[in-house]
Amino acid sequence: MVRSHRRVPGRGAPRVPPQAAGGRAGSCDLVAVAAQPPVLAVSAATVLGIDEAGRGAVLGPLVVAGILVKEERLPELRKLGARDSKLVPREGRLATVRAIARSGARGRAVVIPASAVDRENLTSLELAAAVALVLALPAIEVVVDTPVGPRAIPQFASALSTRSGLPCAAISVLPRADRDHPAVAAASLLAKVVRDGYVLALRRQFGDFGWGYPSEPRVRDYLVSWLTERGTLPPICRTRWKCVQDLLSPRLLE
Repeated sequence: MVRSHRRVPGRGAPRVPPQAAGGRAGSCDLVAVAAQPPVLAVSAATVLGIDEAGRGAVLGPLVVAGILVKEERLPELRKLGARDSKLVPREGRLATVRAIARSGARGRAVVIPASAVDRENLTSLELAAAVALVLALPAIEVVVDTPVGPRAIPQFASALSTRSGLPCAAISVLPRADRDHPAVAAASLLAKVVRDGYVLALRRQFGDFGWGYPSEPRVRDYLVSWLTERGTLPPICRTRWKCVQDLLSPRLLE
């Protein structure tokens, strides 16, 4: 049986840019998705998994990705290596994502630059990205690795339902979904692969800053060096992060 759902995008939903290929970054700006999407036929047995990469980074983009797969093929994702991307070595992620793509799964990614993270609330950005993915990859069931605390999960799910047109009963927002659900695990891998491509491109333009996470010693050294030489922060930096504000103290730069 085929069902049809008409999607009406929420205001401010980000465009889904092309994936970075070979480390080349495409457009990172947030723009509205098409105002009048077509009526989309949806199989009664499709699942969309959604997860992010780069939420905690101080340099580089936040990427939210979705993987659409037939429900009957979820076990196959596990066999192909779909699991929490943090458990997959960086060098093995791309091969796994390619294998998942060859299996017939479809994927999209929303790339959110540091400048947008500075302007907006992270949860609002991830909600807008999830809406864009639901519109781009229509499914009967959506599973999201939660970007919010337990008490805020019902509100996030309700907002996603309202803005995407998908019934709330069809949306699951779960902690540790990247570990427990194959489609979300696959989305986690795709988000990491896309973000890595953008980071590599940014490193060629702005210098080697590692992977952009505050826990990396190279990141702090990079920021201190950039501040010392230029007196400002790089445009790929999330300036509101506490670790960045701490670096702006004159005492640390003397």
